[in-house]
Amino acid sequence: MQPNLFLLFTLVIVVNSLFSVAFAHNSEQIELDKACEAARKIALKPRRSEIYQECRQKFKKSESACKIEAKAYNGNRINGAPLFYELPACDKAFLFRKKQANQ
Repeated sequence: MQPNLFLLFTLVIVVNSLFSVAFAHNSEQIELDKACEAARKIALKPRRSEIYQECRQKFKKSESACKIEAKAYNGNRINGAPLFYELPACDKAFLFRKKQANQ
């Protein structure tokens, strides 16, 4: 009975260690992704301002409609990659994800 108990205890420790490492990597990936999106938000700000101005001046929409339109802009492009994922913070998040996938 003792050897089985030892094996069970060892198995629990190994599984716990694996989950702890996976959780730590997941937490780090979440933080890197947040940093990427924060950097993109800063980079998108001038474009959002342009969208707002164009909406108000060219299309003569209401202030609230233009604010919603500008806020919704996220840099996605038809037939192209979204803008600003080449920023250093985003590159770091991508490389970390790629490294974890290869392990």
